[in-house]
Order: sequence, then C-alpha cells, then structure tokens
Amino acid sequence: MKHLFFLLAGCLFSFSCQAQLLQEFVGAKKPEWKADVIAQHGNGSWLTGAGITVLGTTAKVGYFAANRWWIGAEGELHNFLSTRLEGGLFARYYLWNGSLLSGFALGGVSYGRFQGWDWDIDFETPGSPTRYSSAKLNAGLGLEMTLSRRLALEGVGKVGKLTDAGWFQSSVQMSLNVYLGRR
Repeated sequence: MKHLFFLLAGCLFSFSCQAQLLQEFVGAKKPEWKADVIAQHGNGSWLTGAGITVLGTTAKVGYFAANRWWIGAEGELHNFLSTRLEGGLFARYYLWNGSLLSGFALGGVSYGRFQGWDWDIDFETPGSPTRYSSAKLNAGLGLEMTLSRRLALEGVGKVGKLTDAGWFQSSVQMSLNVYLGRR
C-alpha cells in the first residue's frame, strides 16, 4: 500500500510539473485576442472560404458591409441526390459573435444547371431526368468555429427551392474560411 501511495504521489508531481512547463511555453491567455476574433465580423473586413459538400465543392468570397452582415458571391458543384452547378449572391447575418463559436443565418439567390438522378433501376422509363437551368432561392443556418486570428472552420446546412420546378434541394457544407482583414 505504501508503494502505491508513493507511485500515485510521484505521478501527480510529474504531471503538475509538466503543466507548469506547458504554461510557461504557451504563455498566459491574452484577452485582447478574443476581441480580435469578434472584430473579424466588423464593417470593412473581407472573408473568403472554400470547402466540401456531400460529394461536391463550394467556394465563397465576401465583404462585411456592416457589423455582422457579410455579403458575397458563392459557387457550388454538387453531386448528391442531384447533379448541379450553380453560382450566386448571398447575405449572411451573424446571430452571435463568440470567441470560439459564432452562429449565423443566411439567404441568397443562385442560378445554375440542376438535374435529378435517375432512380429507374429496372429501366422501364426511357430517357434521363429533366435538366433545369433555373434560379434557386436559398436559406440556411450555420456555425463557425475560430481556429486562429485568420482561420475559421464552418458548417452550413442549406435548403433551396428551384423557381422553375418547385423542387427543393438540400446542401450540407464544410468550409475553411480565411479572414483577409480590412482593405
């Protein structure tokens, strides 16, 4: 029992020494860093991002026209439950700015080519699904996680409605965003 006690005390002492060394190496937390992160969503900042969707890619660039209001352009190539290539404009409002997580809502309009998948397994229906060239109205919600002063990782869930077909399409996106600062 005495040996177990000394072993436990030795482990606790060793771990506490390592934590103190790590604190000296990393340094104290700087509260102004949190203010810098929150200021990223301020008027006059530029932001760009690129990432993946479920079987696709997305890219976006925009400008903070006012505090927490990001407007920009976005493109998406998507190949899950439908094939689509679209580009358009969006507006995003950050509902809250956090030093680690920020939440936002977005809306926009895009234009592109959309085609549903052919689910005809027994080949009874001739031809391929209809291809639409149409505008699409989009809405979505997302979360952004701050990685550093310039980098953030975001996840977005969107739904869109084709204006020509009355067809609803969903999209799940993950992007790495880069804050370019004020110009």
